Amino acid sequence: MANPNLELLLGIARAMGPLCEQVVFVGGCATGLLVDDAGLMDVRPTEDVDAIVEVATLGAYHRLTEQLMQRGFTQTMADNTPPFRWFWHRMQLDLVPLDEKVLGFANPWYRVGFDEALTATLTDGLADGLVVRHLSAPHFLATKLEAFKDRGGNDVYLSHDLEDIMTVLEGRAAVAREVAAASAPVRQHVAQAAGALLQMPAFHNALPGLLSDPEREPTVKARLAQIARLKD
Repeated sequence: MANPNLELLLGIARAMGPLCEQVVFVGGCATGLLVDDAGLMDVRPTEDVDAIVEVATLGAYHRLTEQLMQRGFTQTMADNTPPFRWFWHRMQLDLVPLDEKVLGFANPWYRVGFDEALTATLTDGLADGLVVRHLSAPHFLATKLEAFKDRGGNDVYLSHDLEDIMTVLEGRAAVAREVAAASAPVRQHVAQAAGALLQMPAFHNALPGLLSDPEREPTVKARLAQIARLKD
């Protein structure tokens, strides 16, 4: 199937206009950008777009939000809605500063991922391609593995983060080589997490259901094992 998140990602990127140049897309909305052929993969559909932005202070973030509002983005006053959540019509954007001190939310791998982001050209066939920035595969895995451990509680059956991780491991042939070429902190973090997964009996039970093609389970396990050996 085609990337189910392309329309949502394009919608938010176009709505942001020039502000899009300041952000790097992360999270599930970027999963389909990292597989070799999204048409052959069951990429998990997401309901929101996640992005990170470099602002040093709360004041700088507020100035950015003023620009978002000028472009038609709104926020809701509903209880328990995080301060980084924005809406453009029915599309949701979670825009998180790199520095946790700004809003109190962050992922420790966002900074290096932001600095080493890749570019992709998005198109829906209706207009010229739109260039966006997104995390590379090693940094995507680093952030998702951190989230799997943190908010996901290492639950292999319910974690959307683990679904996205497995999609990239299954659908990107060069992923192990790319992790091997990453900086030592990223490489070691991803390798240690990969090794931990392989030691979880529940993960092996859940793995076929996390893949687009269960017959590719040996390939995914081989890639995980190759990555796990990179921890030293």
